[in-house]
Amino acid sequence: MQRIGYREKLETQNTHTTREQDPFVTTVERHASRGTDFVASREIRVLVVDEEQPLTDVLTISLRFEGWHVTTASSGEAAIAAATAESFDAILLDMMLPDVTGTTVVAALRARGVTSPVIFLTGRDSLEDRLAAFGAGGDDYITKPFGLDEVASRLIGVFRRLGLGQASLVYGDIVVDPQSGQAWRAGEQLMLSAVEIELLRALVTGWGRVHGLDELIGDLREWGYTLSPAQATRALETLAAVVDSDRVPLVHDTEDDGWFLGAL
Repeated sequence: MQRIGYREKLETQNTHTTREQDPFVTTVERHASRGTDFVASREIRVLVVDEEQPLTDVLTISLRFEGWHVTTASSGEAAIAAATAESFDAILLDMMLPDVTGTTVVAALRARGVTSPVIFLTGRDSLEDRLAAFGAGGDDYITKPFGLDEVASRLIGVFRRLGLGQASLVYGDIVVDPQSGQAWRAGEQLMLSAVEIELLRALVTGWGRVHGLDELIGDLREWGYTLSPAQATRALETLAAVVDSDRVPLVHDTEDDGWFLGAL
């Protein structure tokens, strides 16, 4: 955490950059055709890789019913070609394919710079299989047989982390999902209390300007939390320590007890 006295610098920057122009900021809000609590800011793209055509067909129908665009592949080679040719928000990948293993596919994709989250689909659930899946760069693991709702739920969790959830708040690599009460930085979940999440939400919403301590305490009161100035300061200090741990500092306090979110 860095203590600064840069009010003038912030005001100067903000005269030249509007919220719409700032490349770090996005508020993701959109209506979807289905009445679920998850909607996206754009078309979500999913790659399904499995050699079992009946399973691929069922998954395709189910995911398209969610409103997502689905591409399929039946081999590791085809999966690598598809994932390197276009960008996918998630990949559902069978662990055992006719030509190579799923872990080989993930390793090849990561070596090529493909960072799409991968969820493995497999009938094997030993500890060794799980370790191999995560060790290769997989993000999640679903054991067959599985329910279609479970697959959709796992994917929605990935999309929330990416900032694609309804009203998700994004600044740089920070994502706050008000619906789930979760936050991430660079894809890693931030272990924050409910109060700290609300403080981060306020800072992200009002990025680039100084928030007075009394203002933040008032925001918390509106959300049902009553804190003293000392308690609020401790919560903000904890928030800054967690958000900025081993990363470029983004949460700063000022010389006059204000707080703001921004890159210096």
